Amino acid sequence: MEISDAILVAVKEAGDNVLGRTSIQKLIYFLSIFGKVDVKYRPHYYGPYSSDVAGSIQMLSSIDFLDEKVETQQSTGYSVPENWRRYLYSISDDGEQIIAQLKESNENEYNEISRIISQFETVNYNPEVLSWAAKVNYIISKKGASMTPEAIINTAGSFGWKLTEEQVDSAIEILKNLNLCK
Repeated sequence: MEISDAILVAVKEAGDNVLGRTSIQKLIYFLSIFGKVDVKYRPHYYGPYSSDVAGSIQMLSSIDFLDEKVETQQSTGYSVPENWRRYLYSISDDGEQIIAQLKESNENEYNEISRIISQFETVNYNPEVLSWAAKVNYIISKKGASMTPEAIINTAGSFGWKLTEEQVDSAIEILKNLNLCK
């Protein structure tokens, strides 16, 4: 499936209200692991990152297939830095039409993507938890061997990532549910 189509399906299947670009990046990362979308990722601050996914998110927002809402310190009243921003994504009416076409023309693929995305419902599509799981999967897949949580934490440091043992344990449970590790 094309990256932009996969983004629309992922947002729709994640409850049509996705908290942030990071969540979308990580959902598409996992779809790429399962071969549902062809996209390359590299290490980045919040875990595996694809500039192609970032560009597709912007494109989908600019052509009004994705609605993008920007929250700021002023709009939320949160005690966060003044320049803090959080993006919320939902499917527009035009995006819904595209999704309906995708579902009709690629029903099996759509359903498989839906099944993968639904695995993250237990963590409420939380961007931090998705980031931990993506980081741990990225590390394990690059090393190609079984690793202890301590080894994962040490390797994470080489990518500039900070993970705690609790975060690694949480990530491993998610990866086990996805049959990505034992």
